[in-house]
Amino acid sequence: MSTKVLVVVDVQNDFVKRGVLPYGYPEKSNTSDIESYVLKTMMNGDYVVATRDTHHDNYLETLEGQKLPVKHCIHQTFGWELTEGIRVSYSTGKVVVFDKPTFGTALVAEYIKGLIDGGERIEEVELVGYMLSICVLANAVILRSRFPNMRIKVLKDYCGDVDEASFNAAMTVLEKQQIDVV
Repeated sequence: MSTKVLVVVDVQNDFVKRGVLPYGYPEKSNTSDIESYVLKTMMNGDYVVATRDTHHDNYLETLEGQKLPVKHCIHQTFGWELTEGIRVSYSTGKVVVFDKPTFGTALVAEYIKGLIDGGERIEEVELVGYMLSICVLANAVILRSRFPNMRIKVLKDYCGDVDEASFNAAMTVLEKQQIDVV
């Protein structure tokens, strides 16, 4: 019986080092490390959930598009796709994927609640992915509010952000939300 859920936040082609909105920190790419960790987690029998930042052609007309006017993660484009290693894991049927039009989504929390209601003893949730100060943080806070007594961890070595200052600020906020940053 699994006791852990790994949430892979927005590990998509547009956010990696060669993408249209690549993370700047850490400087070295950690995408293959994330992909390896996902595979290891699956092989351990734990649950893996992935989110996909999902926008449409009207992105620049949205509030986010006005504040961040770089078209990215447009539905059904290469940039919207999960990275190759995550796609391979997804194709096994062992990774559940949720498309989200904004930074965070309650769908992940609902999925985890369904596992618990179905008899799974989920003791912790881990989060990895891009961008730490935006989407990873938003999803972690949603999970904290839904599961106030569950251990929630963000694995900082498997995250990326715009720059080091944003990365460090996000870690501070996460810790204030009683989310372990390891």
